Amino acid sequence: MIFAWLQRIFGGTPSVASAKPRTTPPPPAPPTAHPAPPAQSPIRHPSSAATPPHYQQTNKRTPNLSPGRTIKPTHIILHHTDGAYAGSVAWCLDPVSRVSYHCIVSQLGKRTVLALPTQRTWHAGKSSWQGRPDANSWSIGIAFEGNTYISPPSPAAILSAVEYLLPIIEDHKIPLANLLRHADVAPGRKDDCSPAAHLALVTALKRIV
Repeated sequence: MIFAWLQRIFGGTPSVASAKPRTTPPPPAPPTAHPAPPAQSPIRHPSSAATPPHYQQTNKRTPNLSPGRTIKPTHIILHHTDGAYAGSVAWCLDPVSRVSYHCIVSQLGKRTVLALPTQRTWHAGKSSWQGRPDANSWSIGIAFEGNTYISPPSPAAILSAVEYLLPIIEDHKIPLANLLRHADVAPGRKDDCSPAAHLALVTALKRIV
């Protein structure tokens, strides 16, 4: 299965054999070499606070935010960093860069969350969609490591992005049609992420949303 956290994992339980009544207690059974595992509960949805994330998440806070500006995200904008994961995170933590995303996802599936979904990050720049300007004020910005045209997001990167986005999509009622590329909101100025990366993420989300 693609999504490990959606699988229902069942463990075996020892069977109870019937036995005839005896006048004296039977001798204890010898221990088995491989005792049956206890039954396990189904893994819960990743939005459950009690469920640890499948992929490593580091929470940092970028200084590149609009102070006092709260957004209600209606869209998600997909980017790529065009650089290595660690360097991209460091760049977004540097106030000189004036660049930030809500989340950056590495090719290994690790991710760094840099802002709350309701904070206005600086990921889209000059942008508009269907006559609505300033995508920073109504969207979540998530970036894949590197250049998605040269190195498509790995399966781990796609699943980590799904794990991060699912609670946001549910909490803010964002339809999958509202997952856009940076190129969609800044045509001619930006070309990220690749159409293939966008399709891979949307296809993965459609399996469970």
